[in-house]
Parts: sequence; structure tokens; C-alpha cells
Amino acid sequence: MIDQILDTLDEHNIHQTTGVPDGWIVPLIKGLSDDDRFDYIAAAREEECFGIASGIAMSGKRALVLMQNSGFLNSIGAFTTLCQKYQTPFVCLIAHRGGINDSNSYDPNKYRSFEATTGAMNLFVHPSSWEDLHVNIPKAMARSEGAGEPAFVTISEGMPK
Repeated sequence: MIDQILDTLDEHNIHQTTGVPDGWIVPLIKGLSDDDRFDYIAAAREEECFGIASGIAMSGKRALVLMQNSGFLNSIGAFTTLCQKYQTPFVCLIAHRGGINDSNSYDPNKYRSFEATTGAMNLFVHPSSWEDLHVNIPKAMARSEGAGEPAFVTISEGMPK
């Protein structure tokens, strides 16, 4: 499954990636880091991801950001003052923790807060399964570039085994 996602990213010229690890997305981060077709820039905090992705987008390249929903919530200031203000198109893959498929009892508030915040901000958020990421990331990139703003794709479960 990871190989299929990586091949799709390559086919759609999404070679610049950045992120902050979450248990659900670590396999994809590892795949991006190990594959010479991609430049994965590890970030310490999610706001750094938005700066990196915006710079990549402003240079005319495509970027993919990977983070957890709580990381997005922690970085709303950077998102609004940089990504929204300058309308930088990129895709943000969010590990949407706290839903029905998350066994962590401490994550439900992350889920509710992300839903409420992205809804109130009128952001484009598209839920996906791991099996459909190879289709949904390119669609989200096309939507992002057409609308001139970031697009979010969420996964609400860990990668199937």
C-alpha cells in the first residue's frame, strides 16, 4: 500500500514533503524518507511544516504535509497568517485521532476540536481510507491548486496490516 501511494505521489510530481510523526503516519513517513524520489524534511513542530510547505508552493512545486489533528490545532496561527493569507496550495494529510477507530481513550477531544475548528474556518477537508489515498491525495492537490488554498485529507485509522 505504501509503495502504491509513493508511486502516485511521484506520478503527480509531489516530491517535496514535510511532517511531524504520528503513529498512524510513521509508515508513510518512513517510505518517503527511504525513497530517493522524495525530499522529506522532518519538522519539530507543525507550524514549521506550514512554513516549509508554503515556501515549496511559492517556488512552484507541490508539497505534502503530514501531521496529527492536534498538531494542526497547535499551529492555527501559522496556518492563518501564512497559508491562508498567501493562498499557498498544498495537501495536508492529517491523522484524525479520536474517532471511532482510535483505541486511545485520550484522543476524542482532538477529534471534536479538529472537526469544529476546520468547519468554523470553512476549510476543505476530505476523509479518506488508506486504500484510497492514492486517489484522494492527487484529487486534493488539484482542488488545492484550483482554489489557491491548502486542502486537507484525513485518515481516521492506522494503516491496515
